[in-house]
This record gives sequence, C-alpha cells and structure tokens, in this order.
Amino acid sequence: MSLIALVFAASLSWAPIADKQALICPLPELGTCLALLPQQVLLQLPLTQQQFTQALGQRSAMVMPVDDSKIAGLVLVNEQQTPAVQLASIDSVTYQLPLHQQTQLTLWHELGHLENRALQGTVLPTQLSAYQHEWLADIYLMWRIARQQGDFTLAWQQYHRRNLDALTNQAHLSHWSAPMMIQVFHRYNARQMANFTVYADFVMDFYPGAEQLDPRLLGEYSSLLQRTFGASVLQPLPRYLFWRKAALGQYLKPTLILLMGDVEAQDWLVQNSML
Repeated sequence: MSLIALVFAASLSWAPIADKQALICPLPELGTCLALLPQQVLLQLPLTQQQFTQALGQRSAMVMPVDDSKIAGLVLVNEQQTPAVQLASIDSVTYQLPLHQQTQLTLWHELGHLENRALQGTVLPTQLSAYQHEWLADIYLMWRIARQQGDFTLAWQQYHRRNLDALTNQAHLSHWSAPMMIQVFHRYNARQMANFTVYADFVMDFYPGAEQLDPRLLGEYSSLLQRTFGASVLQPLPRYLFWRKAALGQYLKPTLILLMGDVEAQDWLVQNSML
C-alpha cells in the first residue's frame, strides 16, 4: 500500500510494516477486522470486543503487536477520541493549540511502534525502554511527515503537543519526545529527511549519534515540570533543580513562542530562570 493510500486513515486498511502488514481498524469496524485475522493472531489479542474497548480506554488509538510471519499487529483507531485542540494553562492563562490532521498523526505514531519493533535486534537494540519506544514512534512520525508532505509543519505540531501534554499532566511525560524530536530538527531539514526513502536508513543515520535521556534525567525533568507548572505547588523554590532549567527552557521555548509570542515568551523564560 502506498503512502498516499494511507492519508485518510480512518478506514479499515492494511499498512506495510517491513516485510509484514498491520491491520488498521476503526473501532466501529472491530468485528469485521477480527474476522480478517487468522486464528493464531486472534489468540494473541483480547477475547471480546468489550476487552478491546477497555484496553483502548479514552485514547484515540492503540497498537497491539503480534508475533506472526505475515502480520505485525493491529492498530485500533477511535476517531471520536481524537482531540481537535490542545489546551494548557500557564500562570493562570489558558492557551490553545489547534490540532490539524491529528487522526493521521496518531496513526503514524502507532505504526511507528510496529516499524521500530521490526528493527529491534538489527538497526535498533534488542531491548528498548518504554520511553525509547515512544520517542522512536514520534521519530517515525516525523519521517512519514517529511516523506508525505515535504515540510515539518505537522512535525512541529506534534512537538508542541508533546510539550503541552507534559506540562499539563505529569502522566504524559512517558510520551515527552520533544528532547529527541528537537535533535532531528537541528540535524535535518524536511528535504534531507525525506531523502531517506527507507525508514531503517534514517534510523541508522540518526540513532547512533542521538543524545538520549536516561531515566534519572527524565525524572529530574518530570520533577521540574511539576514544580514549574503543577497546580498543587504552594511554595516557590527558585533554586529547585536549577542546573536543569536552561535545558528545559530550550525544549519549551519554541512552544512558548508559538503560544505567547516572542517577547512574552522570552520574558517568561527569564523570569523562570530558563534562559
């Protein structure tokens, strides 16, 4: 199936994953999707449609990898849960980020999980942490955007969304791919990225030199985000993790400029010792 055939992704379809295929399944068509899968694959999936729905929860999509010679997994999509806007409150001011083509971006992220899983043990390490799985899925998303659209507009949207998710809810830090995405922006433009016609070739070029966040560093950023943006913080501690503030500020700066404008964003970063 071609890249163009996947642009409108909210329909039952098959997507190539390395030498296998993944079944893209809108939630209302789950019964039809399951009827297409062989018994050895069905045995690896939830038993009932209710269990599928419970596993999906309030998410707009989820991926279920399987071990099979032909099928990489199932991607379940629930368009009704796909957000049209991302909200964030900073210093009691509510900002909003309109989200364009979010169903498509969510699908590419989920397919990225399967693409990266196929590369483990060859291009990628055999063992990857949960955080590595998430940021690598967004790296795949960036590659698909570059290949499909020829610019990074939607990649920046994903970057801003990840930042806003992280500062809004600490639980979303597991998906905070901004520290990795920004390295792609710094090393490649969209045309250079699109020149990698095979995703594995891009991973081989980017991954070895990528500066990764170890769990301790990610935990420090999590604490600093909570201390800076958490609604329950009562006592200001301006020196709290001060040695991480400048780096965090660099990750947040593009998003703050988008929301506030350049001057106000610069002022905010200075006031919060992040510049």
